[in-house]
Amino acid sequence: MKEVSKIALGTVQFGIPYGINNRNGVPLDQEIREIFSYAAQSGIDILETASGYGNSEKKIGELSVNKFKVVTKFPKVLSAVELKKSLENSLINLKIRTVYGYIAHNSDNLIECPDLWNVLLEKKHEKVIKKIGYSLYFPEQLEQLLDLNFLPDLVQFPYSILDKKFEKFLPLLRQLGAEVHIRSVFLQGLYFMDLSNLPKKLQPLKPELLKVQEICKMFEIPIASLALNFAIQNDNIDKVLIGVDNVLQLKENIRLSIDPNYIRVISEKINEIQVTYPHLLNPAAW
Repeated sequence: MKEVSKIALGTVQFGIPYGINNRNGVPLDQEIREIFSYAAQSGIDILETASGYGNSEKKIGELSVNKFKVVTKFPKVLSAVELKKSLENSLINLKIRTVYGYIAHNSDNLIECPDLWNVLLEKKHEKVIKKIGYSLYFPEQLEQLLDLNFLPDLVQFPYSILDKKFEKFLPLLRQLGAEVHIRSVFLQGLYFMDLSNLPKKLQPLKPELLKVQEICKMFEIPIASLALNFAIQNDNIDKVLIGVDNVLQLKENIRLSIDPNYIRVISEKINEIQVTYPHLLNPAAW
């Protein structure tokens, strides 16, 4: 199914407790094995991780049995030597010789140390990395990187029903041939929260979150289905990263992703929502 094939599995929660709505901590190894098994059976082919996600890379190496392509992110490094060592450590943890995607966890690192890009190109030429690129937080980062002529094979950035700051760049990235992975489609669980228990810092987002809930009621659609399919139906997006704590959550997300076509109509209503405090849509601000 095309819709399932657009899902990639994020694995940060396999290495550290993650998400504003997470009350269960890190899943047990057996649960992770079952998640990997069901994901592979369902047609999911990419895992996303990072060296900064606790022991997530090691969990993939130990429990996924090489059933997936892996995209991992390197932390802030200051030299070619550090970057090569970081790549070596990731390959050891993942128990692989070649990684599908190797990208900067924070693209500011490449902007501040542009020589690192040459290391990535070198390792790509050596076929140790298939695709190089960067993870983005702000559109200005992408503009700076493109000005440096750092043309990515793969980019990752946040995108969701309220957070569409990168949307105008999607056609350009498609033209450049970049593979686009989007994250935070559920805003780390914020869309699922009881708004009466919304943290004080996020109270300014309540009006927009209420409008999203009203749209869900109007079209009789669960918020999870709306959030996931809003991204899946975008033809300029290649992969939508989701994170799950157990197999039941994965099954539910896959079930919700079967038919995204009707989301195109609802998107008109979504695009009418204007976010007053867009900086609060960045989980780093929480």
